[in-house]
Amino acid sequence: MLVKLNKIRMSSIRRIAIITAFFLSIGISATNTYAHTPHDMVLAFAASPNYASDKTMFLVTDGAYTGWRYDEILRSTDGGLNWVNIPNGMNHPYEYSVLRVSPKFSTDQTVFAGLKGKGGIYRSTSRGDSWESYNTGLAASNLIVRKMEVAESSTGYVLFFTDANGALFRRSNTNANWVQVLDKTNKVTVIAISPDYATDNTLVIANNTGDLRKSTNGGNDWAELGNPTGGTIIHDMAIAPGGAEIFLATPPGIFYSSDGGSTFINKGNNLPNEAINNIAVSPNYAIDRTVFCTSLRQSVFKSTDKGDNWALFNSGAKVTLQTTLLNEMSDLQISRTYATDKTIFLPVFDGLFISRNGGTTWLQRQTRMGLMTGLALSTSFNSDQDMIATTYVGRGIAISANGGTTWSTSGWPNPTGRKMNFFDSQVVKNPNGSQTVVSATNSYIGSSNDFGGTWTVKFVPRFLAIDPDLVTFTTLRASPNFTNDKEIYLGSRFHGVLHTKDFGKTWRLQRGVPLDHPVTSIAVSPNYINDRTAFVATRAGQVWRTEDGGDTFLRVGASSIVSIGWVGQSYSWVAVSPQFATDNLVIVGTNNGIYRSTDGGTTWTKETHASVGSNAVVQQVEFSPNFDTDRNIFVNVRGKGLFRANLNGAGAVTASQNITLSLLENENIQFTEFQISPTYAVDSTIVGAARKNIYKSTNGGLTWAVAGFPDN
Repeated sequence: MLVKLNKIRMSSIRRIAIITAFFLSIGISATNTYAHTPHDMVLAFAASPNYASDKTMFLVTDGAYTGWRYDEILRSTDGGLNWVNIPNGMNHPYEYSVLRVSPKFSTDQTVFAGLKGKGGIYRSTSRGDSWESYNTGLAASNLIVRKMEVAESSTGYVLFFTDANGALFRRSNTNANWVQVLDKTNKVTVIAISPDYATDNTLVIANNTGDLRKSTNGGNDWAELGNPTGGTIIHDMAIAPGGAEIFLATPPGIFYSSDGGSTFINKGNNLPNEAINNIAVSPNYAIDRTVFCTSLRQSVFKSTDKGDNWALFNSGAKVTLQTTLLNEMSDLQISRTYATDKTIFLPVFDGLFISRNGGTTWLQRQTRMGLMTGLALSTSFNSDQDMIATTYVGRGIAISANGGTTWSTSGWPNPTGRKMNFFDSQVVKNPNGSQTVVSATNSYIGSSNDFGGTWTVKFVPRFLAIDPDLVTFTTLRASPNFTNDKEIYLGSRFHGVLHTKDFGKTWRLQRGVPLDHPVTSIAVSPNYINDRTAFVATRAGQVWRTEDGGDTFLRVGASSIVSIGWVGQSYSWVAVSPQFATDNLVIVGTNNGIYRSTDGGTTWTKETHASVGSNAVVQQVEFSPNFDTDRNIFVNVRGKGLFRANLNGAGAVTASQNITLSLLENENIQFTEFQISPTYAVDSTIVGAARKNIYKSTNGGLTWAVAGFPDN
């Protein structure tokens, strides 16, 4: 129930994003920080070499909807009008660094994804419909991919990549293993492949101080080309068709060679006095002499005389000031069919920009829709079919009275009619059988006793000693006795856990929970009125417990719950057994599998049953509301689907079934969040949210049907 925002990426930009979201949430017009809302940053991009005919593109963007906390790969086959998520097989917790498409894509359907974390390279031979690890021959120390380029060969493709240490590797479609071409002492940072590689086998590499080397036999032998930039780093390189002309994008500008790299000159009239960070050469260069580049702050410059003179054709891409300047205009690519379609791609932090007329005019493609951030079902779902959903840049809170088929906007005050941002909701069953809905947006919480028709709204003040910004929430859990005790625990991005015992009249920060990583999940004991126990999970892979109603939080499982990868990518989820009063069972889902505790969270054991996967990247885990009878939990695993697992008396998995495998394999559908009907014992209903629809099963996950979407 967290719109995923990487803490590392956000550390320098959170104030802008939070304030923007705040004004949107309460309906006040604010300066538009992004070209699109929600912001659709592009972190990696690749287009089909046959773009003129197939209009196919792939990109990586920030986790797009309800429950995703990790970057996702999207595919468009209509020039960017529509995008689908392609998660099948992407069972890792890492960020992406690069995407590349095989030059023979029309026949081999092959796409490559390089990872920043120790995931190496994934390959798809089905246009991204399924993925597999492509790391045979690589050591663990070689699995962070910095740069990757693919060349066309007479038999298919040759792939080159450089790892975080600066070593260079090569693998062709006929090779069973990766081969190290250069070791890490070479400090390779940039790779340029000749457009004529199939016949000339030429590539050029640069190291971290600007030294160039060239190979004309696929990397077997190398010739030194010196250091034309005088010791500065090279941001990008391009080899023109024919192989003799080479362009370098550097901090001092553009360097050009007309003799295969033997000599270079600095050239480029009308370029700004700042670093050039991207350069791309027309595939039709022999005829049109056209080159494109970007600077740190401006895009796109075009030259039709081999880079001698340049003109700026404004792409519309903005410098967001929300990442480093080098990451603002991070890529520039030209369609391989440029002679026909005149298409240029500018994937940047501000979004995806495309020109179809050689750079003269540009358009921006929206890649992300309004985001679902939470789902909740009525405690009497079998009889009333009531559902509530929270959205980011949408209705805010949407209500359905027919199981998700149609939706209406809730009665949350919105005097200006703006799209609103909400982050979570919960439906609490009161002792008298009535229901209370609790929901949260930036700096506001609300409760409704008529399932969202009317609301009582409370402002959450700033905590200036902690952070000057408004409090931005990620998730919430109310006490099961909320109608009497008015207690709510709220997780946030930068304020840790907040707790109120009087529905927002007063607040306290739970200082035991660190503030430096977003809270991703909260679980409150169903016996809270007696045991005063609640659990908090964070994006650092940590679990915290209170046994005194929030007076103190102590970390549990510090040495036994082991996440992998970067701390900011160690998303975790916590769930408490409905029979917690007697079984003391707690389940934690991590990016390194499932952990269970049978003593209320004091000691932990890792689940090793192979059915779900001992190292599964778990997005969400929930207990069946009928757990005392069916002993089932539900586990959403990244890249694999939603599993229904059976537990024995000790809480260990004995068997499981992937109940969404057909959706994943046939329709590229992986749930971004799911909810189990509170009346599951009667109706067997599970509801799952995906990119465009909500899916519903009324037979425990055996079959699924589309049930609408809140912002349609």
